[in-house]
Amino acid sequence: MVFVSHKKHVDNSINKIRKGHGSQEVVRSLNKTLTEHPELMENAVYQLVGIIQTDKVENFIYAIEVMSNIAEVEPDLLANSSDAIIRILEFPEDSLDINYMLKTMDILGMIASRYPKLMQPSVKIFLQKVNNSNTHIRSASFYILDLIAKPYPEYFSNYALDLIRSLHGLHIDERLYATRLIGDVARFSPNLIDESRGVLSDLAYKHPDTTVRQEAHDVLKKFEVEDKVTTEEPEEEPHDLEKDFISLIDIKTESNDLGELADVLAES
Repeated sequence: MVFVSHKKHVDNSINKIRKGHGSQEVVRSLNKTLTEHPELMENAVYQLVGIIQTDKVENFIYAIEVMSNIAEVEPDLLANSSDAIIRILEFPEDSLDINYMLKTMDILGMIASRYPKLMQPSVKIFLQKVNNSNTHIRSASFYILDLIAKPYPEYFSNYALDLIRSLHGLHIDERLYATRLIGDVARFSPNLIDESRGVLSDLAYKHPDTTVRQEAHDVLKKFEVEDKVTTEEPEEEPHDLEKDFISLIDIKTESNDLGELADVLAES
Protein backbone atom coordinates (compact mmCIF):
# COMPACT_ATOMS: atom_id res chain seq x y z
CA MET A 1 0.00 0.00 0.00
CA VAL A 2 2.87 2.32 0.86
CA PHE A 3 4.58 1.48 -2.44
CA VAL A 4 1.38 2.28 -4.32
CA SER A 5 1.12 5.68 -2.65
CA HIS A 6 4.72 6.55 -3.53
CA LYS A 7 4.22 5.43 -7.12
CA LYS A 8 1.06 7.49 -7.30
CA HIS A 9 2.93 10.51 -5.99
CA VAL A 10 5.60 10.08 -8.69
CA ASP A 11 2.99 9.70 -11.42
CA ASN A 12 1.01 12.70 -10.23
CA SER A 13 4.11 14.89 -10.02
CA ILE A 14 5.25 13.97 -13.51
CA ASN A 15 1.75 14.54 -14.78
CA LYS A 16 1.82 18.07 -13.34
CA ILE A 17 5.05 18.72 -15.27
CA ARG A 18 3.52 17.29 -18.44
CA LYS A 19 0.49 19.58 -18.17
CA GLY A 20 2.60 22.68 -17.65
CA HIS A 21 2.06 22.93 -13.90
CA GLY A 22 5.63 22.08 -12.93
CA SER A 23 7.53 24.06 -10.31
CA GLN A 24 10.66 23.83 -8.18
CA GLU A 25 8.50 22.56 -5.33
CA VAL A 26 7.15 19.73 -7.52
CA VAL A 27 10.70 18.87 -8.61
CA ARG A 28 12.06 18.81 -5.06
CA SER A 29 9.23 16.60 -3.82
CA LEU A 30 9.58 14.24 -6.80
CA ASN A 31 13.35 13.98 -6.42
CA LYS A 32 12.99 13.20 -2.73
CA THR A 33 10.56 10.36 -3.39
CA LEU A 34 12.70 8.90 -6.20
CA THR A 35 15.85 9.07 -4.09
CA GLU A 36 14.13 7.25 -1.25
CA HIS A 37 12.54 4.73 -3.65
CA PRO A 38 14.97 4.17 -6.56
CA GLU A 39 12.89 1.24 -7.77
CA LEU A 40 10.45 3.85 -9.13
CA MET A 41 13.10 5.58 -11.24
CA GLU A 42 12.87 3.39 -14.34
CA ASN A 43 9.19 4.12 -14.91
CA ALA A 44 9.81 7.79 -14.11
CA VAL A 45 12.50 7.99 -16.81
CA TYR A 46 10.07 6.57 -19.37
CA GLN A 47 7.52 9.26 -18.55
CA LEU A 48 10.06 12.09 -18.41
CA VAL A 49 11.46 11.18 -21.84
CA GLY A 50 7.91 11.40 -23.15
CA ILE A 51 7.73 14.98 -21.88
CA ILE A 52 11.00 15.87 -23.61
CA GLN A 53 9.73 14.45 -26.87
CA THR A 54 6.77 16.87 -26.83
CA ASP A 55 9.28 19.67 -27.58
CA LYS A 56 7.58 21.98 -25.08
CA VAL A 57 10.59 23.70 -23.56
CA GLU A 58 8.60 25.27 -20.74
CA ASN A 59 7.69 21.75 -19.56
CA PHE A 60 10.81 19.75 -20.07
CA ILE A 61 13.11 22.10 -18.18
CA TYR A 62 11.62 20.50 -15.06
CA ALA A 63 12.00 17.07 -16.60
CA ILE A 64 15.72 17.81 -17.08
CA GLU A 65 16.11 18.60 -13.39
CA VAL A 66 14.52 15.32 -12.34
CA MET A 67 16.54 13.33 -14.90
CA SER A 68 19.70 15.00 -13.65
CA ASN A 69 18.92 13.74 -10.16
CA ILE A 70 18.26 10.23 -11.51
CA ALA A 71 21.53 10.30 -13.49
CA GLU A 72 23.49 10.91 -10.29
CA VAL A 73 21.94 7.85 -8.68
CA GLU A 74 21.26 5.43 -11.56
CA PRO A 75 22.86 6.71 -14.79
CA ASP A 76 22.37 3.32 -16.46
CA LEU A 77 18.61 3.94 -16.51
CA LEU A 78 19.14 6.85 -18.92
CA ALA A 79 21.43 5.10 -21.39
CA ASN A 80 18.66 4.06 -23.75
CA SER A 81 17.25 7.58 -23.67
CA SER A 82 20.47 9.27 -24.83
CA ASP A 83 19.10 10.15 -28.30
CA ALA A 84 16.11 11.96 -26.80
CA ILE A 85 18.35 13.84 -24.36
CA ILE A 86 20.77 14.82 -27.13
CA ARG A 87 17.86 16.41 -29.01
CA ILE A 88 17.52 18.97 -26.23
CA LEU A 89 20.82 20.52 -27.33
CA GLU A 90 19.47 21.05 -30.85
CA PHE A 91 16.99 23.64 -29.65
CA PRO A 92 17.93 27.28 -30.28
CA GLU A 93 20.12 28.47 -27.43
CA ASP A 94 17.90 31.47 -26.76
CA SER A 95 14.98 29.12 -26.02
CA LEU A 96 16.79 27.18 -23.30
CA ASP A 97 18.36 28.69 -20.21
CA ILE A 98 22.12 28.13 -20.03
CA ASN A 99 21.80 26.33 -16.70
CA TYR A 100 19.42 23.75 -18.16
CA MET A 101 21.69 23.28 -21.12
CA LEU A 102 24.58 22.58 -18.75
CA LYS A 103 22.43 20.15 -16.74
CA THR A 104 21.58 18.34 -19.97
CA MET A 105 25.28 18.13 -20.80
CA ASP A 106 25.99 16.81 -17.30
CA ILE A 107 23.50 14.01 -17.91
CA LEU A 108 25.07 13.19 -21.27
CA GLY A 109 28.53 13.28 -19.68
CA MET A 110 27.46 10.63 -17.18
CA ILE A 111 26.11 8.48 -20.01
CA ALA A 112 29.23 9.03 -22.15
CA SER A 113 31.54 7.98 -19.33
CA ARG A 114 29.82 4.58 -19.25
CA TYR A 115 28.47 4.15 -22.77
CA PRO A 116 30.54 6.24 -25.22
CA LYS A 117 29.39 4.00 -28.05
CA LEU A 118 25.87 5.44 -27.72
CA MET A 119 27.07 9.00 -28.19
CA GLN A 120 27.84 9.05 -31.92
CA PRO A 121 24.76 11.22 -32.72
CA SER A 122 26.09 13.90 -30.38
CA VAL A 123 29.50 14.41 -32.05
CA LYS A 124 28.32 16.99 -34.56
CA ILE A 125 26.41 18.97 -31.92
CA PHE A 126 29.27 19.07 -29.43
CA LEU A 127 31.81 20.03 -32.09
CA GLN A 128 29.63 23.05 -32.80
CA LYS A 129 29.42 23.89 -29.11
CA VAL A 130 33.20 23.76 -28.66
CA ASN A 131 33.22 27.28 -30.16
CA ASN A 132 30.35 28.50 -27.96
CA SER A 133 30.81 31.89 -26.32
CA ASN A 134 30.26 30.35 -22.88
CA THR A 135 33.36 28.85 -21.25
CA HIS A 136 31.39 26.18 -19.37
CA ILE A 137 29.61 25.03 -22.54
CA ARG A 138 32.94 24.72 -24.35
CA SER A 139 34.52 22.82 -21.48
CA ALA A 140 31.58 20.40 -21.07
CA SER A 141 31.48 19.80 -24.82
CA PHE A 142 35.16 18.89 -24.97
CA TYR A 143 34.82 16.65 -21.92
CA ILE A 144 32.19 14.55 -23.69
CA LEU A 145 33.95 14.62 -27.07
CA ASP A 146 37.14 13.41 -25.40
CA LEU A 147 35.26 10.53 -23.78
CA ILE A 148 33.99 9.55 -27.23
CA ALA A 149 37.16 10.16 -29.26
CA LYS A 150 39.49 7.95 -27.27
CA PRO A 151 37.58 4.66 -27.74
CA TYR A 152 35.78 5.61 -30.98
CA PRO A 153 37.92 8.00 -33.10
CA GLU A 154 36.10 6.73 -36.18
CA TYR A 155 33.01 8.67 -35.09
CA PHE A 156 34.87 11.84 -36.09
CA SER A 157 35.93 10.75 -39.58
CA ASN A 158 33.41 13.05 -41.30
CA TYR A 159 34.24 16.10 -39.21
CA ALA A 160 37.80 16.99 -40.23
CA LEU A 161 36.75 20.45 -41.38
CA ASP A 162 34.99 21.15 -38.10
CA LEU A 163 38.10 20.20 -36.14
CA ILE A 164 40.38 22.28 -38.35
CA ARG A 165 37.96 25.21 -38.12
CA SER A 166 38.23 25.09 -34.34
CA LEU A 167 42.01 25.38 -34.64
CA HIS A 168 41.29 28.89 -35.92
CA GLY A 169 38.84 29.54 -33.04
CA LEU A 170 38.55 32.81 -31.18
CA HIS A 171 39.14 31.16 -27.80
CA ILE A 172 42.42 29.70 -26.59
CA ASP A 173 40.70 26.74 -24.94
CA GLU A 174 38.82 26.01 -28.17
CA ARG A 175 42.14 25.70 -30.02
CA LEU A 176 43.50 23.47 -27.27
CA TYR A 177 40.44 21.22 -27.40
CA ALA A 178 40.64 20.92 -31.18
CA THR A 179 44.35 20.08 -31.05
CA ARG A 180 43.81 17.35 -28.48
CA LEU A 181 40.89 15.87 -30.41
CA ILE A 182 42.92 15.84 -33.62
CA GLY A 183 45.59 13.91 -31.73
CA ASP A 184 42.98 11.29 -30.79
CA VAL A 185 41.15 11.14 -34.10
CA ALA A 186 44.31 10.94 -36.22
CA ARG A 187 44.93 7.47 -34.81
CA PHE A 188 42.03 6.34 -36.99
CA SER A 189 42.26 8.98 -39.74
CA PRO A 190 45.98 9.75 -40.23
CA ASN A 191 45.15 11.99 -43.19
CA LEU A 192 43.78 14.46 -40.67
CA ILE A 193 47.35 15.32 -39.67
CA ASP A 194 48.24 16.11 -43.28
CA GLU A 195 45.13 18.26 -43.64
CA SER A 196 45.79 20.18 -40.44
CA ARG A 197 49.60 20.22 -40.48
CA GLY A 198 49.86 23.81 -41.71
CA VAL A 199 47.61 25.19 -38.98
CA LEU A 200 49.20 23.03 -36.29
CA SER A 201 52.65 24.24 -37.35
CA ASP A 202 51.53 27.84 -37.06
CA LEU A 203 50.15 27.14 -33.60
CA ALA A 204 53.28 25.25 -32.56
CA TYR A 205 55.72 27.99 -33.56
CA LYS A 206 53.77 31.24 -33.66
CA HIS A 207 50.93 31.21 -31.14
CA PRO A 208 51.54 33.50 -28.15
CA ASP A 209 50.09 31.01 -25.63
CA THR A 210 52.66 28.53 -24.30
CA THR A 211 50.13 25.74 -23.71
CA VAL A 212 48.74 25.98 -27.24
CA ARG A 213 52.25 25.88 -28.70
CA GLN A 214 53.17 22.85 -26.62
CA GLU A 215 49.98 20.90 -27.44
CA ALA A 216 50.36 21.52 -31.18
CA HIS A 217 54.05 20.64 -31.06
CA ASP A 218 53.33 17.38 -29.19
CA VAL A 219 50.75 16.26 -31.74
CA LEU A 220 53.01 17.04 -34.69
CA LYS A 221 55.98 15.34 -33.06
CA LYS A 222 53.97 12.25 -32.18
CA PHE A 223 52.74 11.67 -35.70
CA GLU A 224 56.00 12.60 -37.38
CA VAL A 225 57.65 9.83 -35.34
CA GLU A 226 54.86 7.40 -36.22
CA ASP A 227 55.08 8.33 -39.90
CA LYS A 228 58.81 7.70 -39.84
CA VAL A 229 58.35 4.30 -38.25
CA THR A 230 55.59 3.17 -40.61
CA THR A 231 57.05 4.56 -43.86
CA GLU A 232 60.74 3.80 -43.37
CA GLU A 233 61.88 1.12 -45.82
CA PRO A 234 63.96 -1.75 -44.42
CA GLU A 235 67.63 -1.49 -45.15
CA GLU A 236 69.06 -3.96 -47.65
CA GLU A 237 71.72 -6.30 -46.35
CA PRO A 238 75.20 -5.19 -47.43
CA HIS A 239 76.44 -7.04 -50.46
CA ASP A 240 79.35 -9.37 -49.71
CA LEU A 241 81.71 -8.49 -52.52
CA GLU A 242 84.24 -11.01 -51.38
CA LYS A 243 81.79 -13.85 -51.96
CA ASP A 244 80.94 -12.74 -55.48
CA PHE A 245 84.43 -11.69 -56.51
CA ILE A 246 86.27 -14.23 -58.65
CA SER A 247 89.97 -13.55 -58.56
CA LEU A 248 92.34 -13.91 -61.50
CA ILE A 249 94.10 -16.67 -59.55
CA ASP A 250 90.86 -18.65 -59.35
CA ILE A 251 90.27 -18.17 -63.04
CA LYS A 252 93.83 -19.28 -63.83
CA THR A 253 93.59 -22.30 -61.55
CA GLU A 254 90.27 -23.28 -63.07
CA SER A 255 91.74 -22.83 -66.54
CA ASN A 256 94.72 -25.08 -65.72
CA ASP A 257 92.41 -27.76 -64.34
CA LEU A 258 90.37 -27.75 -67.52
CA GLY A 259 93.52 -27.97 -69.63
CA GLU A 260 94.76 -31.01 -67.73
CA LEU A 261 91.35 -32.63 -68.12
CA ALA A 262 91.47 -32.01 -71.90
CA ASP A 263 94.92 -33.67 -72.12
CA VAL A 264 93.70 -36.74 -70.27
CA LEU A 265 90.72 -37.10 -72.58
CA ALA A 266 92.93 -36.69 -75.68
CA GLU A 267 95.29 -39.46 -74.53
CA SER A 268 92.41 -41.83 -73.97
